[in-house]
Amino acid sequence: FARSTTMAFSSSWLALVGLVVLAGGVRAVSGGAKVGMMYEGWHASAFWGRSAAAREDGLSVEMVVRSNGTRKLAELTPNASGSGFRWHTMPLDGGPYCIYRRRANETLSTCGLPDCPNITATLARHARMLVDAGVSFVVADSTNFYMQGGMADCLQLRPFEVLAEEWLKLRKAGIPTPQIAIWQTLQHSDGNLWEAYLDPAPGNQAAYSNPEYDQLIFKDDHTGKKVFFATSDPDANIVAAIEKRGFAVVVMWALRILKYSSGEWTFMSPCTSSTDGSFTTTVYTDESMPCNQKLTTNSVIGQHGTSMTVGPSYQLSYSSLPFRAAGKLGGLTLRKQFETAFASNHAGSLDYLMVGTFNEHIAQPQHNPFNPPNPAVFDMGLENDPDRAGLYVDMYGNGFTRDLEPTAEDGGALWNVFKSCMRVFATQAPACTNTSEPCCDRADPLLLWNNVWSLTYGNGDDFLLTNMKLERDTDVKRGWKELCAPLGGASAFCKPAATQPLHARGRKAQQNGTSGPESLAVAVPAQAEYVKGPFVIHAAPLPDAQSRPVYRCLLPSGKHRVSLDPGCNGGKQEFVLGHASTTRSTETARTLRTCRPAAQPATSYHTLDSPCLGSDTLLEVLGYVH
Repeated sequence: FARSTTMAFSSSWLALVGLVVLAGGVRAVSGGAKVGMMYEGWHASAFWGRSAAAREDGLSVEMVVRSNGTRKLAELTPNASGSGFRWHTMPLDGGPYCIYRRRANETLSTCGLPDCPNITATLARHARMLVDAGVSFVVADSTNFYMQGGMADCLQLRPFEVLAEEWLKLRKAGIPTPQIAIWQTLQHSDGNLWEAYLDPAPGNQAAYSNPEYDQLIFKDDHTGKKVFFATSDPDANIVAAIEKRGFAVVVMWALRILKYSSGEWTFMSPCTSSTDGSFTTTVYTDESMPCNQKLTTNSVIGQHGTSMTVGPSYQLSYSSLPFRAAGKLGGLTLRKQFETAFASNHAGSLDYLMVGTFNEHIAQPQHNPFNPPNPAVFDMGLENDPDRAGLYVDMYGNGFTRDLEPTAEDGGALWNVFKSCMRVFATQAPACTNTSEPCCDRADPLLLWNNVWSLTYGNGDDFLLTNMKLERDTDVKRGWKELCAPLGGASAFCKPAATQPLHARGRKAQQNGTSGPESLAVAVPAQAEYVKGPFVIHAAPLPDAQSRPVYRCLLPSGKHRVSLDPGCNGGKQEFVLGHASTTRSTETARTLRTCRPAAQPATSYHTLDSPCLGSDTLLEVLGYVH
């Protein structure tokens, strides 16, 4: 995915990756793999370009979704210096930040932006948090640009230099920090941004070659080499030039399922289907259904050449569309991914654990290739927002983000879970069994979810929702039709026929045909079928009346309906389908409604993020679902 269509970025899909090895008395994980984390420094344009609502009210994309229509995306439209970036979440401590500043020998900014405020305090806070969590190294994102220039300097090169300057000062003062590495686009033979990290120039620190930064740059213990990360399919001549300087070049990308065994690291790693091994956004509450994200083998660094990636979410394409991203699921995704990592670390052959991401926070809306013609394809939860058609790739609000830095939207809850999982990881335990650790909590209702399959019979003669796979399988054999996840992605549900390419603009991982057995080409269903598809719902009631039970009913007519009425409107209650959230968020963004069709008034159907179709009658608004 390209993060921007408005900037002269690389064609690669970008996201920041971080790895860190601790040195000079820094506390590291006590046993097993070393832990790195993705780190972003690209916020300068977004910081100075914030809209008035973002500056004054702390408005974010997440808060727009939660407002349920009272606030609009247009209020987040940045000014001219904002490069189209919108803040999806707001950092909790100190609010929005950036880390660009001019070099000591510069009187004017290379890109026209002012120096960022409070840089020293921001980076000291980040170092303290990361070290306390046991993170050994961070990798700074430099993947959007490949040529030197003003915006590349302000969003990538200079933030890396400032990070190095500030953390070197902390180390000289006896304060531990993670080590740092760079992640750079090397696909273009004419690219020259990579040289700025290696070769001294007036005012350029060239940290990789500067002896002063020798202990700060991430170095692989096994090879003794400093590590330079590259995006997919780097230019062979550039790789050779970097290796000639004595550095190890590690390729890192995502969604290239055939590349794990050839040493390619990933900045995010989806769960895989237990049936065909394909990537999936289905994450099961059931402990017998592991995530099973892939293990990288044959890496050029590490004793065993291995790495594995965990994170709070991941995406297959557009995060703001149904089932194209896993979502945080109340922390379930992070816990399930750590389960796989615990077992691998216990075996003693895991060299590195990657965690992503610390602090992306911002994203630009991307072109929507499906709307038109299908007006139902828009950002989940924004059914009444005039700007809902623009799609988001790397994150969508608080519910679909790979970030772990505490935000105003999550209050730091997931960061605390992450620290707990890191403590368990450090023990090299094979599984999370320490009941005193939040990471091992499986009883929290926020972690309990039901998949809900959508079926129809005949020509709309009856509609049925079920949370039981066996019932789904049985009814399909009896002639019921399953309505698929409209854009594929979730292996729990069927997927549409493969006819229309589904990938975000510039997505190299799919363009080169190595994304794996799951075809990400789908025929988007017509609007009437798109809005009646499957969903995921809380399996248990949430505290403080944050949810309400949804009952499946059998009506006297023999037809089915879902309702909030335990008496089933005069019908027979069959069971509780799940518990719908009473408030909207990106975690449970889609409105669940029931409708009576004018042509068949004895039946009813549900819609997701859609009013009833045509002249059909609204029966109930049941709440909000994932």
